[in-house]
Amino acid sequence: MSSAQEAFPKPRIFISRCIEFDACRWNGAMIGCDFVRVLKPLIEPVTRCPEAEIGLGVPRNPVRIVRHEGALALFQIATGRFYTKEMLAYCAAETARLGELDGAIFKEKSPSCGDRDVKIYASADPLAAQNGKGRGFWAEAFIQVYPDIPEENEGRLNNFTIREHFYTAIFTRAAFRHAKQSGAMKDLVNFHTRNKLLFMAYNQAVMRDLGRLVANHDQLPVEHLFAAYQEQLPRMFQRIPRRGSMVNVLLHAFGYFSGQLENRERSHFLELLEAYQTGRLPLSACQTVLQSWIERFNQEYLRGQSFFRPFPQALIDISDSGKGVGSARE
Repeated sequence: MSSAQEAFPKPRIFISRCIEFDACRWNGAMIGCDFVRVLKPLIEPVTRCPEAEIGLGVPRNPVRIVRHEGALALFQIATGRFYTKEMLAYCAAETARLGELDGAIFKEKSPSCGDRDVKIYASADPLAAQNGKGRGFWAEAFIQVYPDIPEENEGRLNNFTIREHFYTAIFTRAAFRHAKQSGAMKDLVNFHTRNKLLFMAYNQAVMRDLGRLVANHDQLPVEHLFAAYQEQLPRMFQRIPRRGSMVNVLLHAFGYFSGQLENRERSHFLELLEAYQTGRLPLSACQTVLQSWIERFNQEYLRGQSFFRPFPQALIDISDSGKGVGSARE
């Protein structure tokens, strides 16, 4: 393992087992996903296939979510059987066994694992029309247990902005979990310090709340501080940061060097910044220039900031589906 990988504690991530782990889809297939494939060696995966594990087998006749007797039910058209009780019992038992997690990747539109846009049919009649969308049974139970967890599906990960936001969230949470395991105040302070610019870009109000906890004016026991910090941290990643917020942080970092630079260097950076703000360049174009100045001027504080490398280099991929972006959980 490279030193770059070693610098990042491995996030514990739930992943639907059919995505790059096992050929357990209803048709006996495995779902290929380039991003999960690259992510696998960098995380601690926690996988489940609810449909296979309640005894439906592989391959199996597909199931769907239907409205039945005033509630949602899991129905298999080919056999005319309902599997709602089995699925609900499985979800209740297994979500309680997963332990602390840093994120989740679900199989999109699955009646068990789908986190959004799962078809819901009007009745158990095989000819019934679709009359709504929602979450699969497992995803619904999972999110009830982990309401603030960063979660996506393999389809949305095709979007560059959504993907980088997700990576940033899961690796930041894993780093916090690693600091919490030590139980030392210095590790909480170090975690907050090295994430200061990242938090400034994401949510300054939450950053200030976390800063007040770390300052510990009330002299609370360190375990209380870690618990309170952990409760607040998910607020940081509820939304993808705006470009304007990123520009403010880039300008803040630029201020460390502006007095030491030639006019042409300052002008070049400001041109890059404008190109990023208008969507013509990725964030990394500006970050790379700043990183070169960090080394040139030996700027130790900025060198340690996660803003410049919030997740392993191996995950950087600028390909994009072109789909729109929005909140982390819509």
